[in-house]
Amino acid sequence: MRIKAILKFAWALRRAEPDILLPYTIRPNVICGFTWRLTGASLCIWNQRDEGRSLGVEYNWQRFAVRLVPCFLSNSTHAADYLKTTLGVDPQQIKVIPNGVEELTPQINRSIWRTQNCTPQDAFVACMVANLHHYKDHATLLQAWLLVSNHLQQCNRQAVLLLAGRHDDTYESLLTLSKELQLNDNVRFLGKVNDVASLLNAVDIGVFSSHFEGCPNGILECMSMGLAVAGTDIPGIREAVGEDGALFLSPPNDFESLANNILKLAFDQELRKIAGEKNRRRIETFFSVNRMVEESQKLIQTALPEKPLCY
Repeated sequence: MRIKAILKFAWALRRAEPDILLPYTIRPNVICGFTWRLTGASLCIWNQRDEGRSLGVEYNWQRFAVRLVPCFLSNSTHAADYLKTTLGVDPQQIKVIPNGVEELTPQINRSIWRTQNCTPQDAFVACMVANLHHYKDHATLLQAWLLVSNHLQQCNRQAVLLLAGRHDDTYESLLTLSKELQLNDNVRFLGKVNDVASLLNAVDIGVFSSHFEGCPNGILECMSMGLAVAGTDIPGIREAVGEDGALFLSPPNDFESLANNILKLAFDQELRKIAGEKNRRRIETFFSVNRMVEESQKLIQTALPEKPLCY
């Protein structure tokens, strides 16, 4: 990192006269950790949003910066474990507050969405909401979807996989893989989707294959819409779906297991309904925006006892 640029950033913040700094993701955490006292802020809260995937990125800077920050926020327990075990943060300084997702309201109904997007009304449709980059594992999902689509085709059903998300560094390779697997109309790359609620309202299940996760909003949004979710059994996803939802998680890179879990849900509408309703209730209990805001407010007030905040 460039010292001159960091000092320039600190001076710009000082002119803004901040009361609290709440950076987001690793590099902002590190920079604000070094500079927050220079800005005139009363508090800086390190905001850990992942499980330590950036361990090799400026790792020594991270270890030094955490010593200068009095308070830490994490959106998941395993991300908090990274702070404790890898960066050496005192557990008493860390507060875990899960992500909150707003209630999604579809703009158009299921039938109209499918018609507008050339998706058969009777097709079995799954969707993964995640940008296409190397932290996700869309490749394993595509391999699983080949098995799913072939199996359903034998039962005279069409299977359609919708990949919603920005086309980042793995898009070209995934497009090539999809063609090699001859998935054709069974997979669609939607790119960035603005009306996620209508999209999820038009599908049958959510899917989520990934290498690394903190607290994945792509899963939480599916759950909030009452969808069952099949995905990768890694800590961030397991923490999101809970014990009941973990029944549909598969070992990393195991496309056959993932396909089997998807097929269980494809052939059992009642199972999808029960799992989806459990997911919806879990969102209401643990991942509501109100809960996130209230707990964040308490954290700030506790860290600033001499300056209680009014809202």
